[in-house]
Amino acid sequence: MKALGLYAGVAALVLALASGAALPAGAQTRSKTPTTPSAKLTPPPTPSPAPSGAALPYPAYGSPAPDVAQLQPAASVPPRITLEQAIAIAAAKSPAFAIERAQYDAIRAKYGAAKGALFPSVGADASVSRSFGGSNTGSGSGGSGNNGSTTGPNTQISIQGKISQLIFDGGRVLAGLKQAKEGDAAGQLTLDREMQTLRFNVANAYFAVLQAQASVDAANQSVHQFQVTQDSIAAQIKAGSAARSDIAQAQFQAARARGLLVTAQGQVIAAQSTFATTLGLDADTEVVPQERPQSALPSQTPTYAKSIGQAFLLRGDYLAAQHDVTGAIAGVRYAKLGKFPSINATYSDGVTRNVSGGQVGPFVHGANLGATLSIPIFDQNQTNYAIAQAQSQLDQANAGLTQTKLGVEQQVRTALAGVISSRASLAQAQLELNAAKVGLSASQARYRVGAATILDLVTAEANYSQAQTDYVNALYSTQTAEQNYEYAVGTTGIDAAP
Repeated sequence: MKALGLYAGVAALVLALASGAALPAGAQTRSKTPTTPSAKLTPPPTPSPAPSGAALPYPAYGSPAPDVAQLQPAASVPPRITLEQAIAIAAAKSPAFAIERAQYDAIRAKYGAAKGALFPSVGADASVSRSFGGSNTGSGSGGSGNNGSTTGPNTQISIQGKISQLIFDGGRVLAGLKQAKEGDAAGQLTLDREMQTLRFNVANAYFAVLQAQASVDAANQSVHQFQVTQDSIAAQIKAGSAARSDIAQAQFQAARARGLLVTAQGQVIAAQSTFATTLGLDADTEVVPQERPQSALPSQTPTYAKSIGQAFLLRGDYLAAQHDVTGAIAGVRYAKLGKFPSINATYSDGVTRNVSGGQVGPFVHGANLGATLSIPIFDQNQTNYAIAQAQSQLDQANAGLTQTKLGVEQQVRTALAGVISSRASLAQAQLELNAAKVGLSASQARYRVGAATILDLVTAEANYSQAQTDYVNALYSTQTAEQNYEYAVGTTGIDAAP
């Protein structure tokens, strides 16, 4: 009966703490805790991200290093930005994306040059030549002898225009144009995929900062909680109601929490540096995430069949690999048509003027229209080599397409499993946090009435601290898993223009 009465009293205390009511009279008669306000232990709230650089110095414990944590403002860059703002800044400033964009510009220029082969080539020549004469020999009347004369210098001025047009080559130019066009399409799709990669990297860096900040908040709350317990036990020791050994466990947990806090602070600085450089900014630029956006995925997890089908339709790298194969087929045709005859038509028109012995002659007009038939007979096996090389490129393109397809399947399946597991883990972490919070409240209540030891209380606090950490990690692991899934499927930044 006494045991039932004790449990009933503990239950009443838990309900009183949960409702914020005052302790019943005489409830502390069996407790060894003093009746000071510091003895009223309550669990801290669930951690949430806090602005970077809030009150805590860096490091919170140890030798100060303020210059490491100090951030420098940048022109035209807000200190706190949303995810979409971060992506826009990265697209404009990231050197990695600038390299990809420059490579696509070269591919696009090659396609433009290939289209020019369909049009005639036009050129003009202007020349000036000067020749110096010699003596002319001949026979005079009535006998032989030197009756020659010496000619003066002669200058010839010529201006000529020429136009040449391919008439027929068996379709070789068209095959080359097809190859260039497929290369341009593949380049555009590759650039689109690089934009998705940029968004993916920015999002991961964005959430890494938020996770690190949330870890700092959780660690700081744990430090506060363990410090309150330590101070309470110290007060009891001073009052003679607790042994000196009782404080050791609380000191251990407080020191451990302080170490975790300093480590989390360092992780914030590292994550912020990575975030800034991912955007193409200096590592110490004052730019931090503003908020954690809501998940873009539906609450009902999509199936693998739907996910892989979507990936094959949207993944730029897979679609680019298909264009690579089509372009390589055109490349083989282009190489083989090197053995085919070609016909070119030419037309030239110009004028020529001679200046000789101080006399300037008139402009003499001349025009020429003709056609040229070129028949390759033997070119030291250069065409055969080009064919073999083109065939090798086709084989590589086919293998690359297969490899890309397998990679897409693997990435989608892995990412989908990551979403499912992380969501389930987050649900369990929420239950863990709730249970730890209730357990801490119960341990505090039992400790007040003398039904629990200081070890029980410190253990409950440690469990709650660990539950906070687990929840923060699970929360952002879920966010990262969803980002991985969107990137694997190809929906990340689908409407974004580079």
